[in-house]
Amino acid sequence: MFEPGDTPRGGNGQTIDGIEGSSREMLKVHVHAHLALFNKGQQIAIPYGIGIVKPFQATNGFVGMGQGIYWLHTHDATGIIHVESPDDRTYTLGQFFDIWGQSLTTTEVAGLKGPVRAFVNGKPYTGNPRGIVLGAHTLITLEVGTPVVPPPMYVFPAEL
Repeated sequence: MFEPGDTPRGGNGQTIDGIEGSSREMLKVHVHAHLALFNKGQQIAIPYGIGIVKPFQATNGFVGMGQGIYWLHTHDATGIIHVESPDDRTYTLGQFFDIWGQSLTTTEVAGLKGPVRAFVNGKPYTGNPRGIVLGAHTLITLEVGTPVVPPPMYVFPAEL
């Protein structure tokens, strides 16, 4: 449903929310969160290449590098958000969506409109979904509209 990479409103190398695009991955902090997105009960893939500056090349659905890379990015369409930062600040789902160039409110997710329900590690999240912290192995589910389905439990690969 979504095109790979950032939208024109998203990351194109400029600093976004204090997050820079750099020429290489920064690994002082290296954690992974998982994002699952549902619209009216149907899961929608999170695209590869979010936070990787175009042009980039995808090989078998995996993007290594492009013209630059943000500290928050996706390499593939599994929903894994890579947090690879030069410092130990807190990063949020709202910042990831800003890099992607997509909306994230209580009534809209990436152009999908309707009541938004958020879950973190399988439990309801009652605040603004933009504030969800991208922590190590945090499982995030966003559901737009109804029906609301049980949040999936993602199992991270052993190397992550």
